[in-house]
Amino acid sequence: MIILPVERRLNWSHPPIVLIGIILLNILVFFLYQSGDTERYIKAVTAYNESGYFDDEWPHYQTYLEQQGDIEHLEELRSYHEDDLIFPVVTAVVTDRGFYNYLEANGPSLFYPSFYYEWVDRRSEINEQIDSISSVRFGVKPNDLSVIDLFMYQFLHGDFMHLMGNMMFLMICGFVVEAVLGHLPFLGLYLLGGIVAGISHAAVDFTSEQPLVGASGSLSAVMAMYLIIYRWQTIRFFYWFYLIVGYFRAPAMILLPVYIGKELISFYSDPDSNVAFMAHAGGLVAGALSVGALALIRPELLKFEYIETPEDDTEPYRQQLAEIYAAIEKYRFDTAQHRIEQAITTYGEEFELLLLQYNLLKLRRNKTWLASLKKVLRYEDTSDEELIRQRDIWADIRPYLKHIDSETLAICGSNFSHLEDLSFSEEIFSLLKKRNAKPSELSRVATSLAKAHSRQNRADKQQYYVSVAEQLAMGA
Repeated sequence: MIILPVERRLNWSHPPIVLIGIILLNILVFFLYQSGDTERYIKAVTAYNESGYFDDEWPHYQTYLEQQGDIEHLEELRSYHEDDLIFPVVTAVVTDRGFYNYLEANGPSLFYPSFYYEWVDRRSEINEQIDSISSVRFGVKPNDLSVIDLFMYQFLHGDFMHLMGNMMFLMICGFVVEAVLGHLPFLGLYLLGGIVAGISHAAVDFTSEQPLVGASGSLSAVMAMYLIIYRWQTIRFFYWFYLIVGYFRAPAMILLPVYIGKELISFYSDPDSNVAFMAHAGGLVAGALSVGALALIRPELLKFEYIETPEDDTEPYRQQLAEIYAAIEKYRFDTAQHRIEQAITTYGEEFELLLLQYNLLKLRRNKTWLASLKKVLRYEDTSDEELIRQRDIWADIRPYLKHIDSETLAICGSNFSHLEDLSFSEEIFSLLKKRNAKPSELSRVATSLAKAHSRQNRADKQQYYVSVAEQLAMGA
């Protein structure tokens, strides 16, 4: 489940210089430095395979794991070995720094002298290649903490999606925090949050050799700062729970214990996860305490007027939305419906207003609800999030399709052609064919599907819908 504060839009009158610098640095580090990790890793594993050391080391690695009490991992590797799946076993042996240290310390008693002296030089070269991998070199290793690693790991990521996810969430929360704190305090507290997050992760198990990388601990600190800055003000949050997506309003600081509790519960309920839950929890606590301390010690540094100044062009609209949500939260649905109608009269049929109206009416399933449903499905120029909401509504109202006119279906089918999954749009096209819909309506969906399949490089499907659209045009 994802819950994000989204109270304000980015305001370029307060440019987030440090935030943009942090994001660019993370991206540059990933593409210019970490992009070489695969080559370093392949070079090390290839050299190890060519050395033939695996057959000599594998028996000692089993003994080492038994001494470490890591029986579950040992049994897993033995199973791979028995099934001739050698690669994961070789990877485990060559990348285990603790085992390499064990061999260095005990090598003379484990190997013949002539073999040992040749092994020392060659194996150290291989190990240097492993150590040059970014996560090994600068990741936070609980059993080998260093100040440099506690700084550097914040700018490293496991893969592209890890990087993009962190940077997106950081941008959403970070610009408000930087505008209120100022550039240098924001940078200092961002790095401090990451350091405390790394230490929190290590404190759970100081014997672990697994390196930690990523900005999620620092990001957690920024999210906590965001909540503390708004304190008890009621702000807007976005949530995503499986297929359920939407917004709610709540006092900002109410969510802080929820965030921390979620990480702690996940840590204890999912001990085998690769997610650094304690780093997140440590970052949240660090961010909350650090910005709270700054507010007490140097309150003049915090520019609260930024969050207290209305957003000029949207504030009246946002205020009306806040009143609508407040009425819904108090179960005053008639009041909420009346305010939605007022807002539509003032600002037009905005998607969020239409969606709120639809949700209020859907329990009744009457003609008014049906009219509201058609407006939601006919809405065009939707954002990705709004398009997903339309798709979810479509899936929910299939039993009522006989009440939806073909023109609405055609608009909806054209909208759904922008989804990655084109089955919804194709389903609507088939439904329109069964209804013997107007050529213009069928042509609209067919043309949209042809373009969508072209984007996805599906030439056969593209050609089919192109030909259908052409036939319809000729028939018209």
